Amino acid sequence: MADIIELLERRDEQGLALLKEKYSDYCYSIIYRLLRDHEHTEEALSDVWLRIWNSIPPARPLRLRAYLAKTARNIALDYIKRNCAEKRNGMTVLLDELNECIPDPEWERSDSLKELLREFVGSLEPEEQRIFLRRYWYGATIEELAKAMHCSESRITGILFRTRKKLRKYLEKEGYKV
Repeated sequence: MADIIELLERRDEQGLALLKEKYSDYCYSIIYRLLRDHEHTEEALSDVWLRIWNSIPPARPLRLRAYLAKTARNIALDYIKRNCAEKRNGMTVLLDELNECIPDPEWERSDSLKELLREFVGSLEPEEQRIFLRRYWYGATIEELAKAMHCSESRITGILFRTRKKLRKYLEKEGYKV
C-alpha cells in the first residue's frame, strides 16, 4: 500500500496502474451498489482514478482502502445528484428511508451532525452496526443484507426500522428537530 502512495506522490503512472489492479473490484462494488447501472459505474470509476491521481499529493491517506471507499462513494453520490436526480434509483430509496430520522438533507456537510451519527453508529450492537452501515453507507439491498447475515429479509427490514427509530430519538435528544 505504501508503495502505491509513494508512486502516486512521485507522479509515477505505475502507481495508478497498481491501484487499479488491486482496487478496481472494490471501488466498482461500492459505486455499483449506489448507482445500480454498469455503464454509469464504469464512468464513475474512471472519475475515481482521476480524483485519486489529482489528490495524491497533496493528500497522503493513512488507510488507502478507506480513502478509496470514501472517494468512490462521494463520486457515486455526485453522479446521482448530477445525472440521476429525476430518476428513482437505489440511493434515492436509501435517502428516503433516512429522511424520516435525519433532519437535514445535506447532513454530510454538517460536522456536528456527522459527529452525532458517528457516535450513534458506535453505540449500536455489532449486528445492528454492520447492517446499518452496509445499508446506508455501502448501499446494500435488503436481499444482499439478508444473505450476508444469514437471515430473512423481514428480519433485516425490522432491524433497520428499529435502528432508524433509535437514530431519530437520539438526534431529537441531542436537539435536532426531525
